[in-house]
Amino acid sequence: MRHPFHLLILLLALMLTSCATTQNHHDPIESTNRVTDKVNDSIDRVSLKPLAKGYTAVVPKPMRTAVSNFYDNSTYMNTVLNDFLQGKGQQGFLDLMRFLINSTLGIGGLVDVASSMGFESHEEDFGQTLATWGVGQGTYIVYPLMGPNSARNTSDFLTATATDPLFWAGFVLAPYVTIPVTVLKYIDERAQLLSASDMRDELSLDPYIFTREAWRQRREYLIYDGNPPTPLSEDDGFEEDDFEDDDFDSEPTQPKTRIRLDSTPPDDIAAPIPPASVSSPTPQGAQIQLQSDITTAPLTSKLVSVHRKYVLFLSSHYSEAEAAAEQGHIAKLGVHSDIYPVTLDHRKWYRLRAGSYTSKAEATAAMNKLKTLTGLTGAWLEISNGRDKE
Repeated sequence: MRHPFHLLILLLALMLTSCATTQNHHDPIESTNRVTDKVNDSIDRVSLKPLAKGYTAVVPKPMRTAVSNFYDNSTYMNTVLNDFLQGKGQQGFLDLMRFLINSTLGIGGLVDVASSMGFESHEEDFGQTLATWGVGQGTYIVYPLMGPNSARNTSDFLTATATDPLFWAGFVLAPYVTIPVTVLKYIDERAQLLSASDMRDELSLDPYIFTREAWRQRREYLIYDGNPPTPLSEDDGFEEDDFEDDDFDSEPTQPKTRIRLDSTPPDDIAAPIPPASVSSPTPQGAQIQLQSDITTAPLTSKLVSVHRKYVLFLSSHYSEAEAAAEQGHIAKLGVHSDIYPVTLDHRKWYRLRAGSYTSKAEATAAMNKLKTLTGLTGAWLEISNGRDKE
């Protein structure tokens, strides 16, 4: 059983690599991708998804776990190979031991014996290897029947196929054995994605964008072994606002105000609630506090007026895709918001911001109304100071 289609995909991906730019989210062929995505989704709804639902309904959980373990183990040599290609020698030997233990003591991989023995599972592929070698992501591509991918990651078809025992078994076993095994593999994979696809369909305004960003974030997570670098972000409203030199003829006379996420909120903030969300966790114990650094200096020079604004936030999320899903959910209720990234303790969060108000009473009324309308009981207010010369 050969795979000429994989070679065709690889050639197509290499031709598209030079077309990608960061300005278009590495998606210069979005119009084509959207058509392919719709076709894939239509095929999925009438074939794989019903089969996956039936599979989960009929097959007990322990048996489904054994099936998943078997297919994970059968493809694990691809991880071992790319461990060594990435220079992770120690991890490569440990992963090889994991494969051998599960293939023997685990009855061909049906039972994950290695994890209980301390051999942790990893996920490496040739796309990650190319990334460690400095190759850029290239064009985002949605392949027919196969879904999201990129030009860089497409080359993994070669190493994944070359290290797959089921592929080589196809040369010696009869088709009536290999075909059902292959079909079951894809049904099992689809069954594992049922909850994720249902959430996307229910919450996202644009399933295509949601899937693309979720796929890219997962790839980044895998490339950096779960520790992606913190991206640069705009001022998150939590750092101290610096005064410009031309605002003063002498030392500043006004307190410098900053907002912290630690300790107890002041009395003048309307009903502060820690950042929270119905769909994602946030830092525990996070509350708002105003602190002032007061310098003593004569009251000379120009006066600066401080205009206090109350910013209304609805929820806080670990990822932008998660925030986009929640944004789509509340948009269906008629509530408009924007995604506002902030960095706290070297961790980036994505918040849904509903607006800002100059009146505390107005902000409180808007917050209470939104809580009632959306059910987001964790909505909260934060203070933002703007300064204008008089």
